[in-house]
Amino acid sequence: MASLHRNVYRGALGIVTAVVAVAASPLAWSANGWDGGGMSNWWFDPSNWGQESPEPCPCLPPGQDNEAAVVRTDAQINIGTGDWDTTGEGVVFDPDSDPFFAAAANLNYPTGSAYAGSTYNMEYGPESIYRLYISRNTTNHNLMTIKSGELWIDSTTIIGRSGSTAEAQNEGRVVQTGGALMMPLSTMDIGNSEDSGWGNGVYDYQGGTMEISLDGGNGIRLAHGRDSGPSGINKFILRNPDSGGHVLTWDFNMISYRGSADGVFTEGEDPNGIDRGVAIVEFHFDNGGTRPMQVARNLTINNGLESSTGATLSSRLDLVLDEAPAVDGLGVPQNLGLFDVNFDYGFGNNGGIINGNGDISDAFASADGSTHYAEGDTVSAVFGNTRYDWTISYTGLINWANAADSVVDSITGTGTGDDVVLIGLGSEALPGLLGDFNNDGLVDLADYTVWRNNLGNADSVLPSGSTNDGSGVVDAGDYATWKQNFGNGSPAAVQAAAVPEPASWILLGLLGIAVVGYAPRR
Repeated sequence: MASLHRNVYRGALGIVTAVVAVAASPLAWSANGWDGGGMSNWWFDPSNWGQESPEPCPCLPPGQDNEAAVVRTDAQINIGTGDWDTTGEGVVFDPDSDPFFAAAANLNYPTGSAYAGSTYNMEYGPESIYRLYISRNTTNHNLMTIKSGELWIDSTTIIGRSGSTAEAQNEGRVVQTGGALMMPLSTMDIGNSEDSGWGNGVYDYQGGTMEISLDGGNGIRLAHGRDSGPSGINKFILRNPDSGGHVLTWDFNMISYRGSADGVFTEGEDPNGIDRGVAIVEFHFDNGGTRPMQVARNLTINNGLESSTGATLSSRLDLVLDEAPAVDGLGVPQNLGLFDVNFDYGFGNNGGIINGNGDISDAFASADGSTHYAEGDTVSAVFGNTRYDWTISYTGLINWANAADSVVDSITGTGTGDDVVLIGLGSEALPGLLGDFNNDGLVDLADYTVWRNNLGNADSVLPSGSTNDGSGVVDAGDYATWKQNFGNGSPAAVQAAAVPEPASWILLGLLGIAVVGYAPRR
């Protein structure tokens, strides 16, 4: 990899420096852990972190009090939820809104950042930390939300590092809605394992900028493992917000712990494709397209051992339609970009390729692990009552209109480049889902609202196939259809929701409709 240099995308991002710094010290052996002592979600409130003693603390990450000075240490988020989580967003990194951010500049911070001796010329400060672990050696589920500012991390970050037992696993999750996560010198692991147990990690990108390992490190490793075995079920979610920003990594490596090289499956050591060693990358179609991941060098798709049932399909691809894609006059959906491999971020050709290890490698499987997506195979997704089909290509080309803000100009298919793309194939109308009155593929509370707002109207206002009572009007029969099918096509969380009963005035209205409908002839 090239020597230290500035990423060309960094022009709009300021450099964060510590206002107050104290003498550098050796790495501490314990972490500054989140304890929620400030009874709020705010990252920059030192009362929420474990280092709250008198001078030289209170301290924010990466600071820790060793009684003589502030030394650098890990930041850990491990305690799960509690009364402090007043918004349901977990630990919130949001300098634009955090009331404690201004005062954070006056706290003590260690020196010795890896960025200090580089072209970044930056020491530790409120927005620059050493290492970050989320869910380590715990059964708790932990969440962090990044909303604004710039979070710089100069060493390893692991989301879902390890569990405390093999029976009760955790989840570490980061939701990024804005701001910038900058890790130019280090690696991000989403999922890992230790002798105590394995972890499960999720990174949910919803907006902002994310840049990993452009000057050092191994990029993003999804479902990484080690000698203690593979991690659990891990996911990278890539949404397409109606705002700028991008996701750029040196490498993107799926199932980077693929098992032993002896070709023999060993329980507990090799990925099993069920609850260990599963990597899912989930692209969302929204705001007119998908947001391709920019991979400066290699996309590695490992699939484990042939002899391990399911493990050969452990690197998985999921396409979620949050709105209907555009189609041409023949019903062919628009082309979609997924991965720009060997992406040129200002330094020419990095020699990037698509590769992988295992008996079935270099290609994705479906999200449930049942289907192998070789070159030219069909990938399908459903929105409402329509199924859309694409063919997948690992030799396509994504052309950018504005790569820094993820604006795609055009996408071409097989044999035109090094990228992973979906080329439109066709679409097909599906039978309507009973009770799905808003035609979004789910029978949920939103459909009740549509029914209530159209009560008494002709049932032609409802999507075809969503009602079957034959009355010709929106009435109690349609309510019964909705209630009987509530939860279909939806996740378990929707199925568990309470089914509302019509208010008394609605019942009276229904009675009136019934009386009118069955009045005798005079």
